[in-house]
Amino acid sequence: MTLPEGWEWVDEIPSGWSPPEELRRPTGVVGVDLPIRMLSSNTLGNDLIDLVGRLLSEGARFSIWFGSEAKRISSPEQLAILSLKANEQHHRVYEAWTSFIDAYRASRGRVAAFRSEEDALRRVLSDAVGVLAAPRSPGGTVRRGSGSLAGESGGDSA
Repeated sequence: MTLPEGWEWVDEIPSGWSPPEELRRPTGVVGVDLPIRMLSSNTLGNDLIDLVGRLLSEGARFSIWFGSEAKRISSPEQLAILSLKANEQHHRVYEAWTSFIDAYRASRGRVAAFRSEEDALRRVLSDAVGVLAAPRSPGGTVRRGSGSLAGESGGDSA
């Protein structure tokens, strides 16, 4: 497909993560369905429940901001990058979540046996909350052409 002049950057943006079918219900919104799935598992301690709640809240704030302010102050390229970054965070959380659940089930409830996966989930949730909040923070912007958010917290988003 031939792109209009000035829109060549679209071909440079990666396609992103396609969530599994299990994360497409009950609402069809990954940022809601993933936390619902996590909270309904009865495997999380209170600190992780708090982080999942924060992820849900930051995701909602991000969506509100994206649909209003971001569209007024950002280029189409920046909006695409922002959308991709939000999607990446849900992917990272999902991967950490599935590792945690697998380790939890294999351990038959022995906490020491899944501690590293629990710690990894905690870090990824905290990072995702920070990344979703970053563009709304003072000085938080999208770096044009870099694929990253200025002021973003967290580590590797792979």
